[in-house]
Parts: sequence; C-alpha cells; structure tokens
Amino acid sequence: MSRALILLLATLFGAFMASTARAEGPLTVVDDPSVLAALDAKGFGFADVLGVDGEDGLKTLYDEAPAYHAIVDIVASDVAALRTEMKAGGRPLYEVTDGNVGRIMDMRWLKTDAARFRLVGVINRLDRRDFAVLQGDRSCGEVRFIYRLAYSFRKNGKLLASRLPFNFNAVYSAAPDADGGCVGVAGRWTPQLDESVDAGWLTGGPLERAGLTFKQLELNAQVVRFPSGQETEFGGQAAYLMRIFGIDGADISEKPLDNTPDTARLSQDAALKARLAVYVGANLPAVDEGVYEIPDEFLARKIISWSTFGSARQANHPFTQLFQPKEFAPLDYSTLKLVRTPEALVERLDNGACQGCHQAGSTAGFHFIGLDDETTSPLNRIEVGISPHLHAEIPRRQAWLRATAEGREPNRFRPLSFAPPAAWTDAAVDYAPAEMAMPCLMPEDAARFGATWQCGGGTVCTPLATASGVHTKLAQCLLPKDSEKLFSGHPCLTGSIASNAAQPFNDRYSKSGQFAAFASDISRTAYTCRPPKIGVPGGIAYRGCDDKDRSFAAFKAGKPMPNEICGLVGGKKFDICVATNNFDQCLGGAVNRGNRPACSADHFCREDYMCQSLPPDTPGIGKVRGIGFCSPTYFIFQMRIDNHATPWVSPVRATMGAGFGAAEEE
Repeated sequence: MSRALILLLATLFGAFMASTARAEGPLTVVDDPSVLAALDAKGFGFADVLGVDGEDGLKTLYDEAPAYHAIVDIVASDVAALRTEMKAGGRPLYEVTDGNVGRIMDMRWLKTDAARFRLVGVINRLDRRDFAVLQGDRSCGEVRFIYRLAYSFRKNGKLLASRLPFNFNAVYSAAPDADGGCVGVAGRWTPQLDESVDAGWLTGGPLERAGLTFKQLELNAQVVRFPSGQETEFGGQAAYLMRIFGIDGADISEKPLDNTPDTARLSQDAALKARLAVYVGANLPAVDEGVYEIPDEFLARKIISWSTFGSARQANHPFTQLFQPKEFAPLDYSTLKLVRTPEALVERLDNGACQGCHQAGSTAGFHFIGLDDETTSPLNRIEVGISPHLHAEIPRRQAWLRATAEGREPNRFRPLSFAPPAAWTDAAVDYAPAEMAMPCLMPEDAARFGATWQCGGGTVCTPLATASGVHTKLAQCLLPKDSEKLFSGHPCLTGSIASNAAQPFNDRYSKSGQFAAFASDISRTAYTCRPPKIGVPGGIAYRGCDDKDRSFAAFKAGKPMPNEICGLVGGKKFDICVATNNFDQCLGGAVNRGNRPACSADHFCREDYMCQSLPPDTPGIGKVRGIGFCSPTYFIFQMRIDNHATPWVSPVRATMGAGFGAAEEE
C-alpha cells in the first residue's frame, strides 16, 4: 500500500466528522442537527430561500410564497402524469392502500402546516468552480443547503414525527475574492485550532450572506414505491423525480438538468442526436476528466430515476439508450486517463447524468440524507447520513480546497460515482481498495477503462445482476465462494433484469443462481439465504442472534469492527403494524432482533441497503457506539413516501396488507 493511501486511511474518519466541535482540514459537510437548527433560525431556513419571513409550515408557504406554490403545482402535475403513464402500463398507484400494489406520494404533504422542509446539511462545493469557468462564470463554485421534508403533529394525544424521502437543494454561488481569485474564499472553510464549527463561526465566515447569491433550487424526491410483496423478485422498487428550478421573486423557471440528455426528444430527432455525438467527440478530454457542460439544447428538464439495482437499470443509463458504442469507435482514446474504449465513454457519460450518478454509489437515490434530530423515533433513525459516493468524494474535495487555498492548480479529475476513496495529489489519484460489498468493475469491464481500483480485504469482484441493454455489470466486492467468513447480510443470489425501455416500472428481475448461505432453515449456527420477497434485494445470508450476539461480545475496543451485528429486523408483526397507519405503535411494539451487516461512518452498506441506528436503550449499546446495522432501504420508515400517519382524515385507511409485503417472520 502506498504512503499516500496509508495517510488517507489514517485520516479518513476525521474528514467525515464535520459535525464535531472542531473540523480536521477544510470543512466540506455540516451535518450536526444542533448547528443546522441554529442556522435554520438565523435566516437559513427554507422559507428564507423563498423570501418569506416567519412561519415555514408548508400550508403557509403554499399560500404566501408564489414561487413555492408554482413549484408544488409543477411537482403535482409531474406526479399525476407519472401516475397516468403507470396506470396505462398496468401499474395503478394509491396514496393509501390495503394491498400489495404501487404507492404514490400524497401531495397534501407539501401543503400542510404539520410539515416543513428542515435544514439537514450544508455542503461546500467550491470545487464546482471547475464547471463555472466553462460558462464564463467568475464565482468560486457553490454552497448548497439541503432541506428534507419532515412532519410533526399530535394525534390521539401522541406526537408523531418522521422525515420523508423528499429533498430540496438550494444552490448558492460563492463570490470571488476582491482580486477575482478564490484563495481567500477557499481558506475561510478551514477553522483555526481555537475555532469551533458552530452557527456563529459559519455565518461570520464561509456562510456570510454578502458572499452568497442564490442560483437555483434542485429537487430529488421519491414519488412512487412498489412493496416487496408486489415486487417479490426485485425485493421492492421506487421512483425518484429530479428537477431544477430557477426562482426570481414570484417567478420560477424550469432549468435543464446538468449533463442529462432528453432521451425522448433526442430519440425522435436524428439531427439533434447527431449534434450531441459531435459535441461528445469534440469534448472527449473534458468528458474523460469529468468536467464538461453539455449544451442546454440537448438536456432534459425532468427525469425519473429507478431503484432497486439502480446502478444496473437501463433507465438510469440515458446515453446507453441513445448511442451504440460503435458510434464513438473512430475517436482517439490513447491519451485519456479513464476512458479507453467506446464502451467506457458511454458508461462515463451515463454516470455523469443525474440519474446515473444518483443511482450508483448512492443511498436510496440520495447522496445526502442528513442525521435525525431528537423528534425522530429511536427505531426510525439512521446512523450514517451520507452515501458511499459522498464518503469517497470528501478527500477529493478537501484536496481541491487545499490546493486552491494555497494558490495551486487543483486536480480537477472526477472519478466514477461508485469509485472508492482515494489519496489525491495535484497530478495523481491513488484509489484505496474497495471494501466489503462496495462496487467494483468486473475484469472485462475494467479493461475498458484506465486506472481503476481493486477489491480489498480478501474479497473478489462478483457480479450480482446484469441488465439487458446495459454494457456494465452490477458487481460488488464479496467473499469468495464457500468462504468460512460468511456473515449475515452478505448477498446470496445472482440474477438478471429484463429492461423495458419504454416502461422502466415494468422491468423484470429474475434469479439466476445462489452462491452462498445454503442452510435449509433459519438457525443460530448456520446461514440460510433469505429471499427478496421479504424485502431484501439480492437475498441475504442470515443467521439468528444468539446470546453472545445480543450482548455484542465480538465487539472489542481497539479491534476491527466485526462484519455482523445483532440489529433490528422486520417481519409480519412489524408489517401489520405499519399497515394500521399507527406510526408510534408500529415502531415501538413489533420489533425483533436479528443479525445484519455492521456499518459505520466509514464502513458502508451495499446498494439498496443503508445504515440504521440501534436504539439507545439496547442492552450493551455502550460497546457499539457509532456502529449501526444495514437494513433494506425501505424497511426504514423514513425512507418510504407512503403509508405514514397523516394529520388529515383519509377516506381510505390502510389495513393489514399495506406494509412492506414481507411474507414471513425472520
């Protein structure tokens, strides 16, 4: 291992603790709920983005902020159009349902004073200056404020509160120094040894209002979900709406999505598509570096991204839908860093599109979710609020900030969104080995690219899913076949996806084989393969918790974190409880223990799973502070748009069939 990598691994954890009292190096993420609540109250709330003083309940904003009103109406129209399209394709959708059928967002959440958009993160994106200069923009990149939909209300004498998977990202341009450079601006993001990262330091320094100019409001929102009881092979599905809005007082505009082609329009206009191919060829080195801006005439203003197995889904590969690699065969790839073949070029372009990036290396379609505040039930909290991609990006962004603050030219290269962390110098990238269950490129896929990465920790790159019409396989760094180190949560099934280009919601997954966890029954000693129909995509190896597991006996201070932990699992009782629409009783009265993969701020869950917190009253919790367990994404209540308790009376009430769709107890 190189010295640069050793230094990276030694300091990586500190880079992600931007929420602590003192940051190590340039600050890239603010995610401390208490600091964010203070910023929210100091003029950085969602209502302030819209120019509204005072109350920020969403009914108030809908009534008093014309821009918000117009945005909600556009989103409602988008959701209605998707509903109509899916119904025509045999997939009816329901806001509240008592069956294993599709669920759709209830738009009343965006118009009730029981809900608000809570500030959950501030993201330093000064490195976006690399893109600004392409447009002649003199700004020093961007600062982003992430707002997540949350509700809190009393019903039948009880406080019900949760977040929902619906994010707005308010993007601000950062003003340059007086001399037009960015040395001072970049330097302001590094606190001195005697400075704490609190609201006062932020508002008096990098977030000083005079240095920020509103640019746009970006939307990423789950709007449709299919439960695993309906999607018994996929283990569930979800759809995410992505848009960008310009706001000018009461007026809004629908802006193009960066580097995201309008596949429907381009597929109907051969001349337009040909011009896009010419642009790609003329800008090949920029595409290889990852710093390029496709002209607006080619771009979409609305897209839907799809999970599960999002990194493999054809719908999330827009350039693959438009171009055959042979169309780029005449180009010269000999001097490029990453892209060495036409197939790699198409994958690079796919990964640079919004849906490609947000479904590869992401967590449930997001790169930033944020941490929970004290209102969230202990059984509905997440341990890690960022995606594997953002985790890997932080060292790159810090290296960029250091170089800029020191007046040096930064390394502008952008890796693929599913790449692992790397050590960065001004001219080189040295990838760390990918950890357990993290993405990798199969040898035949890796051969199409330049320098990539290897699997670490005794793992091998193993394909989990292939999709028709997609050139690159979904693969992860997994244990070798018949390994004695198998653990709960390790995938156990392979499969293939039959892509439906016109109707991605009708993609079909089929299992092709089993490669691990061959015990026939659940026990506390051997691993059995649990099927996707209980909501576990790709299947999971499973072993029940024994007394040692329950007491966290394998977790020792100063020792490496074990691969599995006795966490929380769902099951029939949990499912029925969710279905009754009684939120607090569901989370408090129907939870079982079961082994799951262990996770933390620097050890992530595989695709379609995320790191959930153990309740603070769990016996022995002191041994595992900062460690969570990997749950299927939609087992975590706040990651589902559907069947939450509501502040309004619904004409339809969910009953026993409306939960996750799990058919069996674990």
